[in-house]
Amino acid sequence: MVIKVLIDLNKLNNDNIVTLDSSFLIDLNVYSNKDISALENLYVQGSIKYNASDNLDFNLNITGIMYLKDTITLEIIEYPLNINITEEYSLNSPELQDYYKKEQNTLDIIGILWENIVLEVPMRFTKSKNVTLKGDGWSMGDNKIKDDIDPRLAKLTELLREGKE
Repeated sequence: MVIKVLIDLNKLNNDNIVTLDSSFLIDLNVYSNKDISALENLYVQGSIKYNASDNLDFNLNITGIMYLKDTITLEIIEYPLNINITEEYSLNSPELQDYYKKEQNTLDIIGILWENIVLEVPMRFTKSKNVTLKGDGWSMGDNKIKDDIDPRLAKLTELLREGKE
């Protein structure tokens, strides 16, 4: 199943602006990202118009919900989307060549929407608070400094402390 959000460029030529105000779907089988588990309630609002240099000005807002894995617990959690797209594209640019169909004079912007959604995926996202991870001989998130000094480095530690005074 291929999902499309088609812009009729003939209409854009006649009206000089196309407004978008609708929900859309992204098939994660076609567009995949290992960090995104699901997308829901995707909605695009805004306009596309020609500017003075005959390029397309995108002024869009995407809202919805992205489901991501918690960085610490790996449980699936909601991440709200609110993305503003303010870009200028040329129909001859390599970025639009995959989406522009000259024979039909249409532009499928689903790929552009997807690229902007992927850019919003945070590198780390967690809802966990004050989590201390521990294992055999290691811990993370523990703010306590231990004075267990390796005897081989004791002299070095002593010299460093003397240098601070």
